[in-house]
Amino acid sequence: MNKDEQLLLDFLNRNLPAMAPTFDEGIGIASERYFYARIIEWVTKKYQIKSVLEAPVDGLMGIPGMNSVYFARAGAKVTVSSPSNELLTNAKKFWRKLGLEKMVTFVHDPDFAFPFRANSFDLVWNYCTYEHFRDNSLLPIMKSISKKIVMIVTQNKYNYGYPIHRYYHRKNHMAWDHGYPELMDLFRLKKAFRKQGLKIIKSGCVDVPPFFDTFDMHTRGLGKKLMRKGQEARWTWSALQEGDLEVLSQNKLIKFLDIFQKTLFFPLNFLFAHHFYLLGSKNFVGE
Repeated sequence: MNKDEQLLLDFLNRNLPAMAPTFDEGIGIASERYFYARIIEWVTKKYQIKSVLEAPVDGLMGIPGMNSVYFARAGAKVTVSSPSNELLTNAKKFWRKLGLEKMVTFVHDPDFAFPFRANSFDLVWNYCTYEHFRDNSLLPIMKSISKKIVMIVTQNKYNYGYPIHRYYHRKNHMAWDHGYPELMDLFRLKKAFRKQGLKIIKSGCVDVPPFFDTFDMHTRGLGKKLMRKGQEARWTWSALQEGDLEVLSQNKLIKFLDIFQKTLFFPLNFLFAHHFYLLGSKNFVGE
């Protein structure tokens, strides 16, 4: 295990104690999931995705190991891989609560060996872990394992919260463990995809609220502490359970965030976006 891999593993395990113990993940995480679920629905239908590998899974947002729930709910068989056995143990509990345990396989990959055959999944992706691997070293592995689609979601170094969080790390004498900023760049990501012979089929900003990205500063539940007893029960944000996305679609705040995201254009969307996403097709499937 090299230095970058050890830093990522330490990051995953360090964040576990602060993760949501219930499906109430907070407005930031719920809205984030709501918007990227749309991308998952689109790619699943267009490219008939039946098998998915998420590797390595992230420990940054909400309940870790749950990003691929929407693929499973759409009928795809999901494999979730992580170097952290503790993360996977935590994730299994929530997949079971959702009744989706038959749709998922968990793979403990302590050495970042990516023990998967070439062309073995319709879609291979990861969420906010690509940027932890120097020189785009993860992308060729993802392409090899995928039969059809490679999908990456990264953090956005142009978000106005990025320098704030860099300062937070510096002030608290914390090592920077969020990956390489040059890999949190949509332009460079597109260039890396083209270099690997992947045809870009969809890309852009996702999760674009007016508030800044807090990275791993766990703010979930802070607002509830200011509420009167009983009020906090009405301030619940869940996006993973059956029917949650429909409920969120009717929420006034989510509707506002949707309008905000749709009306921002370059370069303002880069200033507010928490994440970039990019999908590339292998061998130009479906084109």
